[in-house]
Amino acid sequence: MTAKQPTPDQLRTFATDAHDGPIVMINLLKFRDKAEYPADAPEHGDGATGQEAYARYGAGLATFTGEPQIGLKILYAGPAARFVIGEGDWDQVAVVFYPSRAHFVTMTQDPRYHEAHRHRDAGLDHQHLIETRPMGG
Repeated sequence: MTAKQPTPDQLRTFATDAHDGPIVMINLLKFRDKAEYPADAPEHGDGATGQEAYARYGAGLATFTGEPQIGLKILYAGPAARFVIGEGDWDQVAVVFYPSRAHFVTMTQDPRYHEAHRHRDAGLDHQHLIETRPMGG
């Protein structure tokens, strides 16, 4: 199943989970061929690819690196070169660390995140977002 946003049940389960330690989010990303910005967006019609628009989102998230109330650390981001086991059609993989789910939620409520998020919407066709917990975490 393809999706760009969590379902209400997924959000509720994430928000109410008792685990309060570190989490690592695995992002499997599929981009649009061309970014789709709303007509009133400054970037509308700028010819950006979906990957270029998503890179703008990534640059916005990178501004949170080192902020203790958010604690985001981009551990890895790169193209999906090939599947060695299984099949899929992902363009990129990103692995992001947060000290806790509360840190993740704080980020999603920050106005800078909302400003960057519009680039995600413009560039992303769909994704899978997998919450993991570091060993011992």
